[in-house]
Amino acid sequence: QAVQLTPRRWLNLQEYQSKKLMSDHGVRVQRFFVADTAKEALEAAKKLNAKEFVLKAQILAGGRGKGVFSSGLKGGVHLTKDPQVVGQLAKQMIGYNLATKQTPKEGVKVNKVMVAEALDISRETYLAILMDRSCNGPVIVGSPQGGVDIEEVAASNPELIFKEQVDIMEGVKDSQAQRMAGNLGFLGPLKNQAADQIKKLYNLFLKIDATQVEVNPFGETPEGQ
Repeated sequence: QAVQLTPRRWLNLQEYQSKKLMSDHGVRVQRFFVADTAKEALEAAKKLNAKEFVLKAQILAGGRGKGVFSSGLKGGVHLTKDPQVVGQLAKQMIGYNLATKQTPKEGVKVNKVMVAEALDISRETYLAILMDRSCNGPVIVGSPQGGVDIEEVAASNPELIFKEQVDIMEGVKDSQAQRMAGNLGFLGPLKNQAADQIKKLYNLFLKIDATQVEVNPFGETPEGQ
């Protein structure tokens, strides 16, 4: 009887690691810093000098926004305009366990937080690139409905899920990137920008040998970025 070995990979990246990779590959992300202490978080907020900050606990689990810390703090994602509040909140996050719907009951210890500039997003779309066994290659999946659970969109509005199969030998064609950008609802110059970002995300996907790259939301700003 033949023995077949199937390699499996369990490497998941935290949000700040993904953002760094994207930035390194020319994908636009908001400015951010990572902090190990409340003092570092405060200093990061001062350096960013943004109108508003978003502070996020860094753990490998979804549902952070509605999670609860062992310190008593509710929510693993917070918005504030005050750098001092960033430091105060970080003090209640770092070193404590955060329990979400995807963690064990006792939660997962938070060792780092991400301090980022909060961007105004006028429109949220969804974009992912993944290896699809059914077609033996990469597939780009997109939806004009982003910022929400994509499984819910697929169940309630399947017509709003768009797919592009990519020939791994050829890569993403300009026509495919443009078509996906159009399906996501980007118009005019924004459509070209979105298509360019889609191609850069695909290059990142190939370069790091990923099985899935997901951006939710793949957003549009009021300034047309």
